[in-house]
Amino acid sequence: MNPVAPTTLPPHAALLARAFGCVLAATMLLSAGCASLGGSRNATVSIPCTYRFKMLTRPADQDRVDNAIRAVAVGPVTKSGTVSYPEYRFRVARLSDLDRLHPQLLFDNPDAMLTANRRQVLNMRAAGVDVTFDSTDVSASATITVTFNVKPGSRLYYKQPGGVETDITAKVDKRGKVTFPASIKEGQKFIYARAVKDNVTRYIRINIFSNEVRDIRRSEY
Repeated sequence: MNPVAPTTLPPHAALLARAFGCVLAATMLLSAGCASLGGSRNATVSIPCTYRFKMLTRPADQDRVDNAIRAVAVGPVTKSGTVSYPEYRFRVARLSDLDRLHPQLLFDNPDAMLTANRRQVLNMRAAGVDVTFDSTDVSASATITVTFNVKPGSRLYYKQPGGVETDITAKVDKRGKVTFPASIKEGQKFIYARAVKDNVTRYIRINIFSNEVRDIRRSEY
């Protein structure tokens, strides 16, 4: 017999054959579970749950509840209480896991083909969701420390530019000194104060950068 002569494919046909071989190999790897496509999902924080049961007296119900909770829980399951009044504390990966859990708790035949054929043995008396979301926003503020020295017995008022006057007399100690933090705004240069002793009123302006104190007219206050 004559040996079979090797067949030489045209360049474009050889390229198609190699491409087909790569696709076939990738398909076989995927089918065998040796390769996977797609990126990983974003991780989320697990959700803590507390489930309490009352009058869970039948052993079949006790076993079904215990198995159902452990099937959806991620991490350890903490069980307390009594056999008939158990309390479970556990975590689930997502809220949709609770949708899968509840039929397993409420019905003794949750896998029935027709919903009407399910036999409900437990009632859900109270349910709630308490969720706290945190953001990545960052806020900041700047403050300065303001110190006033007035004659004992004087009344003292403090005012930000364009703001409302605040009576801070109660904060003045017996020596006539008061110190408190004050917030400042961008571009702010001064803070204001008014001191009253007997029938004398003094309006002053303080430069927050140089600490210069200057008497001003009432109209400038």
